[in-house]
Amino acid sequence: MTHSIQRTQIKGLQRAACSVALFALAGFFAAPAQADLVVEGITYTLTDNGSAGGALGESFTLGIAGINGTSDTKGGRYGVGAFAFTDSGLSHLSETAPSGFTAQSGGLNSNGCNGKGTFFCFKNNTTPAAPTLAANSTLSYTFDVAATGISSWVPSFKIYWLGTQNNYDLVSKTLTPTPTPPPPSVPEPATLGLMGLALAGAGLARRVRKI
Repeated sequence: MTHSIQRTQIKGLQRAACSVALFALAGFFAAPAQADLVVEGITYTLTDNGSAGGALGESFTLGIAGINGTSDTKGGRYGVGAFAFTDSGLSHLSETAPSGFTAQSGGLNSNGCNGKGTFFCFKNNTTPAAPTLAANSTLSYTFDVAATGISSWVPSFKIYWLGTQNNYDLVSKTLTPTPTPPPPSVPEPATLGLMGLALAGAGLARRVRKI
């Protein structure tokens, strides 16, 4: 009877130790969150592609996903009329617009680029019109910025959509650039603690099995 109780207790300890180890390892190996911005169900990603060839030039790609999909709370989008970024914190020199767009100084409002504020704006050379973009469409715009301080640039972002709705969100929101390829992750103190917990749990499981 005593041996039966001991075996039951040992199995319980084994399961607990394995659970601790698996939980800690799951936390340790979890992928870091991407620096995406989601507005009205549309996902925006700003990728830093590295040097654009000049001494101060940097290439960036604005990726847009989920257009007119199930997550899009507005829908009816024809396309992008313009988009803008803050240039605050930069000794701003120049920018090269994406294909099909023209660079202008200043930000934007409900009519597009307006030449006001500490922004630079890219205006679509063709006004998007019907029909609406297909469900779950994606768009990608690559542009260059030449300025000192670009390596630490974390801009606010605005975008001007055209479509069947007339009140798409224009509120300025932070869009953090993501390097390509992303730098190798360095374990933070909390992550190292999870790793230690995982190793401790694995060691406990081995010790219990020897009982």
